[in-house]
Amino acid sequence: MAGSRSPRCVAGGGGSGARRGRRPILFRRRPDQRGVAAVELALVMPILLLVVFGIIDFGISFANYESVRSGTREAARLGVVNDLQNAPSCTINGQSVSPPANPQNTTDGTNALICLAKNRIGLSQSEAKIKISITGQAIGDNLDVCASFPVTALNGFTAPFLSGQIITSSVTMRLEQVPQFTGFTETGVDC
Repeated sequence: MAGSRSPRCVAGGGGSGARRGRRPILFRRRPDQRGVAAVELALVMPILLLVVFGIIDFGISFANYESVRSGTREAARLGVVNDLQNAPSCTINGQSVSPPANPQNTTDGTNALICLAKNRIGLSQSEAKIKISITGQAIGDNLDVCASFPVTALNGFTAPFLSGQIITSSVTMRLEQVPQFTGFTETGVDC
C-alpha cells in the first residue's frame, strides 16, 4: 500500500497542525480558577503530613513493642533455666551495674537477669524498666518478667497521640531450676 495515507492526514489537510496551540477542553482553565491548585494543596498538605508522619511514628512504636516483647520473653527463658553467666553491664535505677561473669549470690543473680533483660530488649537501658516476680523458690513455681518502655513521638504531628503512652510486656514461665535470683521491681516500671 505504497500510495495510501491515513484518513487523518487526508481529511485534515495537513495533519494535526490545524489544532496547534489549542488545549483540549479537559485541560483548559477558566480565568476565575487560577490559584485553586495552591489552595487545594494548602488544605490537603497538613492531612497528608499527618498520615505520613503517623505511619513513621507508629511504625517505630511497633518496632519498639516487638523489641520489648521479644526481649522480655528471652529474659524469662534465661531466668527459668538459670542461664545468668556473662551478663552485660546495664543501668538499674539510674546506677551502672556490672554483674560478675558467674553470679554467686541472689543479688548478683538478680542484677544479671535484669541486665540480660535490658540487653535482649535492645532499647535505651535507662528508659527500659524491668520487674521480676517469683511465686516461690522451687522448681515448678512461676517466674514473671515484665518490662515497660515509654513511647516517644519523633515529630509534633503525632505527639498528642503517642506522648505519655507506655509499652508493656509480661511473660510468665515455670521455673525449671532453683532460681539464683529474687524478685525485684525497678523504680518507674509500669507493670
